[in-house]
Parts: sequence; structure tokens; C-alpha cells
Amino acid sequence: MLSFDFNGKDSYLDFGILIAKRPTIPSPKRRVSYIDIPGRHSRLRYDEGTFEDITIAVECVIKSENSLNEKIDGIKSWLFNAGESELIFSFQPDKKYIAQVVNAIDFEQIFKYTSRFPIIFNCRPFKYAALNNLLTITESGSNISNPGSIESLPVISIYGTGNINLIVNSEEIELTDVNNKIILNCEIEDCYDDNLNNLNSKMIGKFPKLAPGQNLIEWTGNVERIEILPNWRWL
Repeated sequence: MLSFDFNGKDSYLDFGILIAKRPTIPSPKRRVSYIDIPGRHSRLRYDEGTFEDITIAVECVIKSENSLNEKIDGIKSWLFNAGESELIFSFQPDKKYIAQVVNAIDFEQIFKYTSRFPIIFNCRPFKYAALNNLLTITESGSNISNPGSIESLPVISIYGTGNINLIVNSEEIELTDVNNKIILNCEIEDCYDDNLNNLNSKMIGKFPKLAPGQNLIEWTGNVERIEILPNWRWL
């Protein structure tokens, strides 16, 4: 029995929806531009290092002992009002997608109490760890292992005071005049405190990424601990 969880609701437990057959999960397409140059063999390639969104089509079936019309209204409200939300399939419960329903859903009634319909999810290119455990480091020179297949963009909280140099895989980030805590959100490339006050002026350097495999975390300065929400992801 296959089902999915979307926007915090279970398709089967909350709506009686089952997946008719396991969907095909495509790999994201890498953005590469090609330029033809006269007199030159092959084409010039420019790799942007980015990926396009993916589309997942899910064939669903619903069975109800009561009127399907009332249930269908509730399903449409759930799917379309969710916007962009977390999507988890029962056949891979440890991974999640960031998805949004993009199709007009047509319910084909098969029998009196049974209907079949497609759902098309537009997803961000990667799948993420469903449970994103917080990692705590108390000693400079510690290693963190990235189990994903592509670099992750973590949220890093540095607890300390004064001027601090954070080094991630030899890439150095200078932090000045830290007052107890500073947060580096590497996905949105923003630096702030617990009250969301802008602290980008206190940071010099690139926001760090955690590569697949081992990542060395070092620092100099007065640091009590570093907490990392890793945001592991896979192609």
C-alpha cells in the first residue's frame, strides 16, 4: 500500500487516497549552455552549476463508502491551499521533496464509490533528509560527514564573543564583534541573530557549503560551541 504525506497530512489516513502505482522519480537536469563557434570542433560548454526543477506525476485512487463529492472538495482544498510544502512518499520515508501541486485535478469516477485521478507535483531539484538533526561541535578541528550526493547549504549558529574566524574546508569566514550568538543561513545567504536583526556587516567571506563526504570545521577566537542544521540533500 503506497501513500504520501503532503503539508502535514497523510493521503491515506486523512483522505483515503492511495497511490495506484509507484511514480517515476526523475533526476534534475543540470543547466549547461552550449555555444557554437565557427571553425571550432564541438561546442563551447558553460556549466552554471545549477539544476532545474523536477516534475513528479502521481496516479491516485480513492474509495469512499459515502458520497465522493464531499470528499473530493476536501482533497482539492488540501492540495491547492498547501502552496509549496513538504512531500514525503511512503516508499521513501526518510527523504522529502519541496513541492507544489500544479495541475487541474480531474476525478474520473470508476465505480459508484471509487475515483481515479492524477496529481502533478512541481518539486525543487533535490530531495532532502526528512529528519534534519541538529549537530553540535565543541572542539575546533572536528569533522562532519555529509551523507548526501550534493553539497548542502546549512544553517550555522556560532555561540561566542568578540572576533571569530570560522574555517570550513579551508574556506575562512571572518566574524567581528560577535555578541553571544551569530547565525549564518547559507541557503538564503543571510547573517542575523535570534531576533532576526541583520548582522551581514559583521561577516566577511563566502557562506560555507558542506561537500559530500568529510568536512573539516575549525575556528579561532572565543567560541563556546557551534550548532549546525545541515540540510542534507540528494539528486
